[in-house]
Amino acid sequence: MRASQRPAFTLLELLLVIVLVGVLAAFAWPNLGTAARAEELEESARRIKALTAMCRAQAMNESRRYRITIRLDGTLKTTRQHDPLTAPHEYIRVRAGWARIKPILDEVWVEAVLPLPEGPPPILLEKDETVVVGDEILEFDDMDLEPLLLEDFDEPIEIDFELDGSCSSLRWILRDTFGRGLQMTLDGRLGRTDVAPVESLPRDQVQRPEREPVEDEDGEFVEESG
Repeated sequence: MRASQRPAFTLLELLLVIVLVGVLAAFAWPNLGTAARAEELEESARRIKALTAMCRAQAMNESRRYRITIRLDGTLKTTRQHDPLTAPHEYIRVRAGWARIKPILDEVWVEAVLPLPEGPPPILLEKDETVVVGDEILEFDDMDLEPLLLEDFDEPIEIDFELDGSCSSLRWILRDTFGRGLQMTLDGRLGRTDVAPVESLPRDQVQRPEREPVEDEDGEFVEESG
């Protein structure tokens, strides 16, 4: 029985296929880059949630204050007390691997911040009056207050995690270069961080703060490997 013969590909046909694949890859590559940058907002929110949880846990485990500083350029810095007994007001950078991972990615920054009422005891804001309501938990989502742009602050904003895990309550807006935003609310009494979307801005209205220069090598973040 005579074996059937299949037509082979010619060199010209193979070259044509290679060229077509190259053209498709050239068109797809910018889209993949754009998609990756679009994910930086959500990823930054996840990293910040993890960072606040770690600072809270370490403050309780080590019996020393941990601090997250929101710098006026929209970036974050993590420090801890050098010695709670002999130098309680001296803070140094945290050298642990989890603290050296960049918490806010390149296309994202903190745009605005709103300090929230302190507790315990939990308090409830009703119009212009502050009312103490026993053990009722304050729902920050019900507050009709807008965060202030970082440019309105004279000093960086510090979040100190105490030895019992509590910290000041804060709300801030994350913004990316596409104009998209996320609102993050940290309840310092519970150590809980909630994330909610906010209205996007047109790209021509997005104003990114100028990054402050890093003073030394210890100020540079190390990306996680792998």
